[in-house]
Amino acid sequence: MSEQTRDSSAPSGGAHDGPGPELIARLPANRLTVGEDELSVDGADLAAVKDVLALLGASGLHRFDHLDVSQSISLLQHVRELTGALAAVQASALVHLEEAVKEDCRRRGETPKQAAQIARAEASMALKKSKASAGQSMFSSRRLVRSMPGMLTALAQGRVTPASAHAVGRTMGPADPAQRRLVDTILTEALPYLEGSGTREWAGEAEKVLHGLDPEGAARRHQEAKRDRSVTVHRGEHGMCTVTARLTGIDGARIRKGLSLAAERARAGGDRRGHQQIMADMFADALLGRSDGLDPGTFEIGLVITDRSLFASGHEDAATVEGYGPVPFEHAREQMLETIQRSQDDPELAMMFRQIHIDAEDGRAMSLQSVARRFPASAARFLRTSHQSCRGPYCDAHIRQMDHIQPVAEGGPTSLENGNGLCAGDNLKELAGQTARVIKDEGGMRRTVKWTSRYGQSASRGAVNLDPLGTAARTMHEKSEERLTQRELRRAKTARLLKRRRAQQAAVAEEMLRAQQPLELNPAPTPDLTPLEAGLHLAITHHDRHAARRRPHQRPTAWVMAPGNRCAARAGRRDFILRPPPMLAVDDAS
Repeated sequence: MSEQTRDSSAPSGGAHDGPGPELIARLPANRLTVGEDELSVDGADLAAVKDVLALLGASGLHRFDHLDVSQSISLLQHVRELTGALAAVQASALVHLEEAVKEDCRRRGETPKQAAQIARAEASMALKKSKASAGQSMFSSRRLVRSMPGMLTALAQGRVTPASAHAVGRTMGPADPAQRRLVDTILTEALPYLEGSGTREWAGEAEKVLHGLDPEGAARRHQEAKRDRSVTVHRGEHGMCTVTARLTGIDGARIRKGLSLAAERARAGGDRRGHQQIMADMFADALLGRSDGLDPGTFEIGLVITDRSLFASGHEDAATVEGYGPVPFEHAREQMLETIQRSQDDPELAMMFRQIHIDAEDGRAMSLQSVARRFPASAARFLRTSHQSCRGPYCDAHIRQMDHIQPVAEGGPTSLENGNGLCAGDNLKELAGQTARVIKDEGGMRRTVKWTSRYGQSASRGAVNLDPLGTAARTMHEKSEERLTQRELRRAKTARLLKRRRAQQAAVAEEMLRAQQPLELNPAPTPDLTPLEAGLHLAITHHDRHAARRRPHQRPTAWVMAPGNRCAARAGRRDFILRPPPMLAVDDAS
């Protein structure tokens, strides 16, 4: 199915279309008035506002001389919110332009394919972008406007940057409208801890949620994406270029890890070039054969996979590659099988498993502690697995250093609770006038890290959520309910048994009351009983609550008199009061 056909299948009306009800309630009642030199909404002349802003932006710094630091920060925040609102308006305008062009082309008798090309060309001219770039903006805008009202509202309110919102829209390309609405609902609920995330993490979170909602379709989407493998070279500034290779995620992570470790070894050997410079030179030398090539050595690629992915077919979650992000489980499974096959011939290749426990409430990995200042290798590996990318506000750079949130000089421990994986720039937070502190919940568990600048701006950033759908919490809740149900069933069974036992006791008591009538005793004792034994037999018959159910010669005499049945007597736990019956004379000689 083509991109245009798939997105056009979304309904044009309904509860999930367009912004949320709160935003709609704040919209002006009058219609939008637009002309070549006119732009107004509800009597407000936006064209005049645009001219004022243009004049303010072109006037230079002297218009801002009277602003202090706090006022300059407030101005930037207002501009960011205006940018988000305008980006949401632009997205809706692009979708409307496409629909209007298609309707006009339909009246002209032109094909839908030609209508899409005309709409893309018109958007390209209006936005002053290439047709390819304008088409991508149109596609992502269509998904946001038609199927993802929560993300569109967050964009309009300035809670999500335009780049992050459109990155989510591009990620949702292979999904159908119903899946997009589900992903939109989950991402909207996760806004409190995703607001400080960078563009790459927003797209990765959307991909993980989509994979969890449709694990069977993840393999198909991966195979379709593999067909787009490519290498492009773009001209850069001042005689440089940018080489872009579209590869599978794990191969890309291997290339980056190999180049990074080789650069670290070169730096340790005295090479004074920068880390990124060494990586770029080694990359070019390896491809062009200008040296012996890159010696990959032995290094480890971290891959996080849930137990459901390994053992529950049809319930696979997206795998997470260390330093890269989420990849479809199908891709991870292929690489795992390939590693197992190759390890039979190459003993240096091995696949090791480590067990990581996550917090069922928010999907974060749980912690450990060390007494050393430097984070041990296991703790550093754990932080890289848990954080994936720099935990600085809005940063997506690779993790280069392990930082103590509370500095060691101030008594901060070397623990995962006090550790943060950062890039080299964010690790200089103290020099930049920033402070960070751990935010804990009621139970004392770390939930997020709050960053605060010198002038009071703040942002929060937590660890990567390895379980965005909350499967672990839901499973624990279901098991808890199951255990509660079993406990209630046992209690009900016990109550029924007690009720039945009380009914039996009541019946026995009633029989005993009826049995308390004068007994017709046989004056002649039983031939095989002595007079003393006969008296004891008669006393037990009077005081045993089950006497009415059996005959005098059955159980009591043998039970009491036989030495071998003392255990049975103790097991019965009955107390007897024995008195010689007055009607029988006891021989003194006996």
